[in-house]
Amino acid sequence: MSPFLSAVLSALVLAIAHRERGQSHSWLGTTGARILFWALPVVGTVYLLLAGLALDAHAAMIATACGAAAFIGMAGIPHGAGQNLRVPWSFSPQSTTVWPEDDTLFGITRPERLGYLLTAGIVRLWLISLPLMATHPAALWLPIGGVAMPAGYLIGTGMPLLGWRLTRATEWGELLTGAGFGVAIAAVLLV
Repeated sequence: MSPFLSAVLSALVLAIAHRERGQSHSWLGTTGARILFWALPVVGTVYLLLAGLALDAHAAMIATACGAAAFIGMAGIPHGAGQNLRVPWSFSPQSTTVWPEDDTLFGITRPERLGYLLTAGIVRLWLISLPLMATHPAALWLPIGGVAMPAGYLIGTGMPLLGWRLTRATEWGELLTGAGFGVAIAAVLLV
């Protein structure tokens, strides 16, 4: 498969996975969703990028370690403080700005939220890069792909709200972040 097609498929798979991981699943719970809809797709994506359809124990070990790192990153590096970017660009206690009722992080400005998302994205991809660095030195660059997180959430504020899984700007942010992470992972593994 061509590197371009591999990157596109990685982006598509991880976009859907990252969005679905953010969806409420009462039957599965948060931990189950992080495993089923994030860690396992990362395992599958990394394995296919490393070994294709061939059986390869070494690739399976690396991919499993990347999936475990993806789970740790999702569980240990929360990003909720940065999600809702529909807030004013700055905040002043004297402001008469009416804040949305669902904004539970009163007083965190949009630039601070973008910085928080950037930090979460960088750390999450850094964790995924750790098992890859010994055999793929380009993985050292993977954390730079963390910029996909604030970019995805920011772009999501301007996307049309659709039915089912894309009903809010934050859902678009999850989808676009996953796509960016997929492209970043494919880029470092296919160089």
